[in-house]
Amino acid sequence: MGYTDKIKIVSLGDASFVQEIDVRLRTLILCTENTIPGSRAFGLPRDYLDSNLNEAQNLFAIELQDKADRYVPEVSVESVSIDYDLQGLLSGTINVERRVGDD
Repeated sequence: MGYTDKIKIVSLGDASFVQEIDVRLRTLILCTENTIPGSRAFGLPRDYLDSNLNEAQNLFAIELQDKADRYVPEVSVESVSIDYDLQGLLSGTINVERRVGDD
């Protein structure tokens, strides 16, 4: 999932907060784990890319939830759904919610 133009963050607060979370989540998704010196754990592993769609969706969601808890603690990933079209292009929807108690 190299395309992140379908990530939408809704109702999290003011525009600057939404923009900051958007940038941080996109960066987390686009970075591959073990590629940033000094922060090898940042990013997502790409093991799920060779899996079937359902398994890939589950593995991606689990990894994203774990990494978002660590690197974007202001929000929680509530759900992830991935669809594909007839050409085989993937599009994903990631629903996040602001953590209770964060302002």
